Amino acid sequence: MNSRSPTLKQALIAGCSLLILAIGSFLSLAAIPAQAQSLDEAEYIGSRDCASCHRDLGRSHRESAHALTLQDAQDADNAGAILGNFDQDGDVRTLQFPGEETARAFTAEDIAFVIGSGQHVQRYLYEAGKDDYLVLPAEWNVIEQRWQPYAPADQWPDPAYEWGPNCAGCHTTGLNTQDLAWEEAGVQCESCHGPGSAHADAADDAGGVISPEELVSIRAAIAPGTDPQTCGSCHSAGTQDGFAYPIDYLPGKALEHDDGYQLVPPDDSAHWHVSGHAAQQNMQYNEWHASGHANALKTLKTSDYAQDSCLQCHSGDYLQTEARIASYADPANEYEGDPPVVVTLDTAEDGITCTNCHSLHGDTIGMDLLVESPETLCLDCHQDAGRTDQVHHPVVEMFSGMQIVDLVPGVPSNHLTAGATCITCHMPPTLQVGDTWYSGSHSMMPAFPGDVEEGQPDSCTSCHTDLSPAYLQEFIDKIQNKVSNRLSKLQITIDDRQDIPSWVHEAVDFVAGDGSLGVHNYAYTSQLLDAVEVNLGITTVVVPETIPIHEIEDPQDCAECHADEHREWQNSPHANASLSQTFQAKYAADGQPSYCMSCHASGYDPRTEQYVFEGVVCSNCHYTTAGVAHPPGPVEIATNSQVCGRCHSGEHSPTYNEWLVSAHSNVGIDCVDCHTPHDNGLILDDVNETCGSCHQEALVDEIHMGDDMTCVDCHMSRIQNQNGVQVISTGHSMNIDPSVCADCHGNTHLLSRDGNQPMGEDHAQVVALEDKVTQLEDTANQNLNSGIVGGALGALVLALIVFLTVRLGRIR
Repeated sequence: MNSRSPTLKQALIAGCSLLILAIGSFLSLAAIPAQAQSLDEAEYIGSRDCASCHRDLGRSHRESAHALTLQDAQDADNAGAILGNFDQDGDVRTLQFPGEETARAFTAEDIAFVIGSGQHVQRYLYEAGKDDYLVLPAEWNVIEQRWQPYAPADQWPDPAYEWGPNCAGCHTTGLNTQDLAWEEAGVQCESCHGPGSAHADAADDAGGVISPEELVSIRAAIAPGTDPQTCGSCHSAGTQDGFAYPIDYLPGKALEHDDGYQLVPPDDSAHWHVSGHAAQQNMQYNEWHASGHANALKTLKTSDYAQDSCLQCHSGDYLQTEARIASYADPANEYEGDPPVVVTLDTAEDGITCTNCHSLHGDTIGMDLLVESPETLCLDCHQDAGRTDQVHHPVVEMFSGMQIVDLVPGVPSNHLTAGATCITCHMPPTLQVGDTWYSGSHSMMPAFPGDVEEGQPDSCTSCHTDLSPAYLQEFIDKIQNKVSNRLSKLQITIDDRQDIPSWVHEAVDFVAGDGSLGVHNYAYTSQLLDAVEVNLGITTVVVPETIPIHEIEDPQDCAECHADEHREWQNSPHANASLSQTFQAKYAADGQPSYCMSCHASGYDPRTEQYVFEGVVCSNCHYTTAGVAHPPGPVEIATNSQVCGRCHSGEHSPTYNEWLVSAHSNVGIDCVDCHTPHDNGLILDDVNETCGSCHQEALVDEIHMGDDMTCVDCHMSRIQNQNGVQVISTGHSMNIDPSVCADCHGNTHLLSRDGNQPMGEDHAQVVALEDKVTQLEDTANQNLNSGIVGGALGALVLALIVFLTVRLGRIR
């Protein structure tokens, strides 16, 4: 008994110690919140478990493009998943299956899984062996409703068609890259939020009443899914040995590693166009990564104007946090815990990211998962209602033609009235399905026609189908250079003067701040700069207020009483001003700017850029003056040259400007004194007779008024190019340009001076020729002297040889 006592005592002591430790452990566990296992240790639990708590999110995500990106074709729940029509295009679907003797067209029975939700194109998987799948070499074009080849390689099967290394990582959830088995088909909850077991366990351990500490642990055990890198794990092109996607990425971690996945570099011509746009599919993240959106926060933090309020357009995490704070304030929501802490300029981490435009779960606008319409998303930030000293860009105001100064009415952009939106130009398509391009670029840069490669779509020709890319680029360069030069000249004038009205500063800052140099709204840009240049005295134009704008009447109504005049007018240049081949060719070459119709058509409204009638109709020149309809009210006969000057003036057609400085204007000779008003011809048909009706003395010049000469040959020369500068002159100043004489008499400089005293370029050429002759003469003299000396030396050598030969002969 005694021999057992120590052993018994030891056992009792050990048992008590274990009991005390167990009680202490229980009490310590009860005293602290349940700790979730780490994200690295978590396992996949499936979207059904997620939806058991997050019912609304699960319901909206279930039918999203992400969830449907891979569907089991043999599952009865997925009936209707296959969209392809197997009654057509059998030749496109014909292939040689492994183990079969003859080639045949594949059918729905050959399809194991469906790839793609059916937005643009749908592909199909064939099960070649257990867990071994191949993408079939034909795809269904959903947009055009036809089969087309899918040919990443010249033959099928080929490694390029292997499902596992090429596709599986971005069409499944929880892929095991060792055996290529997956947890769930499609992009489900845990693809973006990471394995959910730690999150679910933390919630279960917390029980029905969750403490603030437990809520923190529950939230920390799952990735929020708003990190753009999570989207980039599939929507990017990068390098990963043996796989087309990152194999070791988990949400919440870094996407790129020095020894793992790396985005393709910007100089990789197989993935990037020279314009900076993607050349391959699934490169949205690559483009975004280099965009102004991604760098919006960096741009803000380097600005002298940076403040917290700017984050609403410069920080994605700020916007997401503000949305969560607002949801906490909504009485309809019963959230546990405190709302998140407000993001500040110091704590913000990201620029504008994927989830600022796209929904996480799919309860959104269209299959693109947009949280708002594209216009709303863009215009919320790309505006400057206060026009804040060049800090922001007033893109919305310029595009919509908002009036900013009293003197210039607002004019909406022709792009806007035609239905174009921001993404029409700033998100040009990058992928092609058959004949259809889709997947707008996330670089947000327009693809100008002159910057794209052959076969790459640009931002212009999809709408301007009648114009060549070369012309469109020339047109863009022309208007941007013109606006840029005008702004530069205006800024110099403004800097040199002190008496500049405030509205001039506002107009110039508005045009410069828009940043597009006329592309967003050329008509409005030009009108604003016109007004500024007139105010500063840089240019002189016909003041619009002196030329009234009149209601346009149907010319057929005029014809009821004025049949002869109408008959004469209807075949005139005026009647066909918008229809003539000359105008149409020039109009198309210039990009069909709508403002041309302010003169070439009738009833043009600059606000809508629309017109009422083709050509110049009666009521452009004949209009009521007493406010009484005609008949019985009188109409203006339009004998005033200013009426003609409404269109025949300015750089494009300076007839009126030339007339103003002519002798004709000084003595009151108006346009209608020479031109017939209805057919736009001459009063007396013949040029010389028309001029001679006043200038009879000029007709007696026997030389210059010969049989083949007319007055306009000398007095109305039309100049298109002068000293290398494009200048348009219609000759209505009636002055004689000396260059006209050269048309008949040759070089006027040589004719007007002594032949021994040439001038300018001729003199320089003569001097150069004389110098050349002198050089040739010197060279010839040198060659002659060298020849004489050489001949003499040769003769001496020959004499010496002869002498030696003779002497040697005698010795022998």
